[in-house]
Amino acid sequence: MSTHTTPPEAEREGGAPPTTRGVPRTVLIACLLITALGGLTGLATLLSALGSGSGDGGTDGRTTATPSASVRIRYPQQAASVQHHQKVYGDAVIPPHHTLWLASHKKGEASLYLLGPVHIAAQGSGKAGPTTWDACPQVGDFPAQRGASFELVAALVPDATSDYLLGATTYEGVQLVPAKPAEAVAGLVSTRLPPGTDTAHQDSVWVTLTEGGENCTTR
Repeated sequence: MSTHTTPPEAEREGGAPPTTRGVPRTVLIACLLITALGGLTGLATLLSALGSGSGDGGTDGRTTATPSASVRIRYPQQAASVQHHQKVYGDAVIPPHHTLWLASHKKGEASLYLLGPVHIAAQGSGKAGPTTWDACPQVGDFPAQRGASFELVAALVPDATSDYLLGATTYEGVQLVPAKPAEAVAGLVSTRLPPGTDTAHQDSVWVTLTEGGENCTTR
């Protein structure tokens, strides 16, 4: 299925300004060009376009956030059995202009499923304690991938990239990343984390998909 990104209303009426919510004009143009590509190829091009226009420098447009940044997944623990919709939570010191995202990766496959930003449960200041967060992402495809191992990754993504990816939809208007839990989602897939992701501060755990249903109650 082909995909496109839906620009904000002001952009459609008055033409794209030099930057839109921190995303350069060249990136907006490149994202429109992926419409004809469709499928996973189009999505990969979208992420490459964001990287090439980010202006952040570094390999593949990625950056390193402030040294005080930190990310930790506290649940589930390493090698845990999980359900199809699984509670995940942890803590983090999130630097300015960054959003904490989750992604998943099936063992033996190159595809990385971008699951979207986490929910901030309690905002921390770093000095007074880290921010606590939670999420209830879909892990794999049940029952087709029952028994498969998945890596759950929590990483810091620049706000501009996060906002832009959250606006991406299919031609039918279905968001590629859900804005809320349980919303319809087409799926945002790549071979790497979004450009600008802070690769120096991230955390991951390997889990095994064993059950359907959900385990998303408040901890």
